[in-house]
Amino acid sequence: MKNNQRTLDLKIFWSPAMDKEPLKEKVISVSSKNKMGQFDILFDHINFITLIFDNISIHTFKGEKITYDFKRGVLETSENKINVFLGL
Repeated sequence: MKNNQRTLDLKIFWSPAMDKEPLKEKVISVSSKNKMGQFDILFDHINFITLIFDNISIHTFKGEKITYDFKRGVLETSENKINVFLGL
């Protein structure tokens, strides 16, 4: 990753019942769905908090798209940091 790339610091936390370690990664963008529809979070996105449903896709600097499926969760972003809480 080049130092001049515009990165988002992503953290995903799962419900304790799911017994998964938190994911921490630098990404290009994150996509998910809320009650209003599909949305994307890119560098310099406005502060935002929402309930999310069905899945979340992470777009990495390696050109990968990683998708996690779930029933519902909460996503919060501010200052190019994204916190996601799944399995609530």
